[in-house]
Amino acid sequence: MSIVVQKYGGSSVANKEKLEKICDKIISYVNKNIKVVVVVSAQGNTTDNLLRKANEYSKSPAKRELDLLLTTGEIQTVAFLSLMLNEKGYDTVGLTGEQAGILSDSTYGNATIKTIYVSNIMKYLNDGKIVVVAGFQAVDRFRKYYYTWSWWQ
Repeated sequence: MSIVVQKYGGSSVANKEKLEKICDKIISYVNKNIKVVVVVSAQGNTTDNLLRKANEYSKSPAKRELDLLLTTGEIQTVAFLSLMLNEKGYDTVGLTGEQAGILSDSTYGNATIKTIYVSNIMKYLNDGKIVVVAGFQAVDRFRKYYYTWSWWQ
């Protein structure tokens, strides 16, 4: 089985038009019988906007709550891309970091990925789905959510 893993960052997923181009790339692989896993970031300035808004609510936001908040940006992109691919007739599944089996250490705000349990991703690929994964997300062994890059830099 041939598998391609693609990663798209903030500016490349910034709007519907850019997501359309990504859909075309994904579909070109699928049409060649290549399984596709796509990892996406939050759209455009979403992360910066969420951080700015968090600072309106709290002068010193807790790292744990910021991690939780920031994961919502990636989840939105996962949903938008999955919806667009579904609309074009392609079967997808959107996954959070936890659902994708991404395990990290327990450092809020800048966790390090320790391992990825790929069995869930492989199950969906074997079922013929395009797998769309939220980037920068993981859980630790206690199932606490962590953001895997430093948002304060």
